[in-house]
Amino acid sequence: MDRLVLALQPLAGNGTAPLIGRPGQTDPATAALLHAFASNILDYDDTHWATAIHPAGPVASALAAWSSQERVSGQEVMHAFLLGMEVSCRIGLAVSPGHYEKGWHISGTCGVFGAAVAVGRLMKLSPQQMTWALGHAATQSAGLVASLGTMAKSLNIAHAARSGLVAAQLARHSITANEQALETRFGFAHVLGSGSLNDSVCEGLGKHWEAARNTFKPYPCGFLLHPALDACLAAPDRLSVSSGAIDQVDRIIVSVSPLALVRADRPHPTDALASKLSTQHAVAVALLYGDAGVQRFTDAAVCDDGARALRAKTEVVADDQFTAECARVELRWRDGRSQVREICQPLDQPPLAMSNASLTRKFRELVAHGAPHCNADHLLATLDSFLFAPDAAELLTLTRPNA
Repeated sequence: MDRLVLALQPLAGNGTAPLIGRPGQTDPATAALLHAFASNILDYDDTHWATAIHPAGPVASALAAWSSQERVSGQEVMHAFLLGMEVSCRIGLAVSPGHYEKGWHISGTCGVFGAAVAVGRLMKLSPQQMTWALGHAATQSAGLVASLGTMAKSLNIAHAARSGLVAAQLARHSITANEQALETRFGFAHVLGSGSLNDSVCEGLGKHWEAARNTFKPYPCGFLLHPALDACLAAPDRLSVSSGAIDQVDRIIVSVSPLALVRADRPHPTDALASKLSTQHAVAVALLYGDAGVQRFTDAAVCDDGARALRAKTEVVADDQFTAECARVELRWRDGRSQVREICQPLDQPPLAMSNASLTRKFRELVAHGAPHCNADHLLATLDSFLFAPDAAELLTLTRPNA
């Protein structure tokens, strides 16, 4: 994050938009980019499992930047946030599964639409202007799966937040765009999708909400690793290997979906970012330490001798019958013993929701890790009453050093 701030400093415009958790100010577009980058860098963000989108980062980041410039209430921000989330997820569904499988990083390519609509809502854009905002978002939609495992991956999401905010601002000032940029020939769905939008983009609109299917991540790594981690860590008889028993392990076979094999078969991660997309590393640290928290996906964790030894014994294979929600971990010992754990969530059900207690622990862990100057109790209390806040920007103020 420090490197990104330094890189953008000479390019950013003067502005009064504060940075969440950091000193200094910048222009709103750059603030949106920095917020969204920070939201994704630990890979601990939300996930809409049906599309693989992390929708909150681009939307919330753009809203945080804009709400620091014009006084808006907590209720107005929440309304805009939910609309943006819904738009991102529905457009994602309308081009799934081919869009992500082709190599488009869907959190970036679809996140830009949610950010544009959310900020457009706060700007009170007319229907015509909102259509232009979507057109501007469509022509700025970008992000490659090839960036996964590098800092550029989080920049895909960061650019979605910035571009969405800019799209709304352009439309606000009547800069026109193609009004059918989503569905027309050479438009978003035609170029980045399978050729056309499917019915899910508007199906049941106003009756059911895709945003309600969004989930929180229990682990700070790519969502395709989560079923394998669940298989290792599931109570009451989790799989484990003590540091003294590593030599007694013969092989560890992890069966995953074909997509998970393509995206997360990384036997030799070189740093923290790569480890977050390595099934081998995730399984190794889960077996060794009995958890998969922030400290298990750091540069130091990658270099850990025990983790390195178990990664070398781990083979990841594809099971054509498995969806992205499924994984099987088989731990084979040299004495002939074998332990098997399998997790497979039904396709029509999201992963199990995190409890309020688990979410609170996660929140405190993240505050302690990234913003130890913050008062976690005060932040939690303010978040609980955010819907009734007369000025949404007050929440951002609480995250600043010396607030």
